[in-house]
Amino acid sequence: MTRQKRMYFCNAVYHIVSRGNNRQDVLGNVCDKEAYLRLLNKFKLRFRFKLYGITLMDNHPHLVMQVANNTNISKVMQSVNLSFSLYFRKKYKYVGHVWQGRFNSRVIDGDQYIINCLEYIHNNPVRAGLVSKASDYPWSSYGFYNNLKNHLEKYIKIDRFGA
Repeated sequence: MTRQKRMYFCNAVYHIVSRGNNRQDVLGNVCDKEAYLRLLNKFKLRFRFKLYGITLMDNHPHLVMQVANNTNISKVMQSVNLSFSLYFRKKYKYVGHVWQGRFNSRVIDGDQYIINCLEYIHNNPVRAGLVSKASDYPWSSYGFYNNLKNHLEKYIKIDRFGA
């Protein structure tokens, strides 16, 4: 049975999740998170998408992004995930799949839905029991939206939603 073809929409905002294969940690330490952010930034500059939100969990990243009219979200995520896979395999002498299948993407329709999605990804570390409040987690864009120190700004520019 063939995979169902993805549908694309011009200027759509997507919530994207890529899981580590077998839910393994692929972003389990600071160096790996920094490498992922550097690669994401490289492709953000190349494909010119807007990144409204991000949370890096140990076994998966959450991204809220909007692609330009002529940009295919699959091409963006293929570039990011393939590049990170090459980094991961080389660093850990790893053989096999780094990511669990294709990335998961959902179109986010409407401003309130985007705000709810940002709240959801920012609170993911709280629900996972990593921190007691979202502001304590350095690997998300929470600080950017709440005028706190934004740890991610040295790696990647977050685009303010609604600006």
